[in-house]
Amino acid sequence: MLHQKIDAAAGLDGTDIAAVWPVSAQIAPVPIPDIQAPQPEFRPTPAAPDVPSSVGVTIFLSYAAFIAALFLATAGSAYSIFMITISALFVVMFFAVPRIFLKVEPNAGKPTDFDQFMWSGLETLTGHTSGKAALVQMMIVAVLLALGISAMGIAASILM
Repeated sequence: MLHQKIDAAAGLDGTDIAAVWPVSAQIAPVPIPDIQAPQPEFRPTPAAPDVPSSVGVTIFLSYAAFIAALFLATAGSAYSIFMITISALFVVMFFAVPRIFLKVEPNAGKPTDFDQFMWSGLETLTGHTSGKAALVQMMIVAVLLALGISAMGIAASILM
């Protein structure tokens, strides 16, 4: 292959491309894609087919208990009531958006009931989880926050 220095002042106009392009380089033609059969209509997969709706209600109630404990522990001023109202609106939206998503997805068949969920559990990315362990993992944050806020409220009412 013959290399030539390209003069920057002259630009590329004075350079013979054939002199710098390797002779052995050949550009392969772009392959023509196969024509595929029409794809079936897109259907989303069910988001949580093995989790009953009663589990969602239970989680919502545990967050409602958290907001109620927060209200009882700190509702002494208008500022705290305003912040608790904002927090309650966030919790409502936290549950409203998935509820809307679950309403628009196609029916996946017979929904799982709570007893079947507790007996069979569910499959996760790390393996099988029992129903009790899955329920604890879903509810632990809200329940412990509600208990912690309740303990702080009791301690504040005793000390003040």
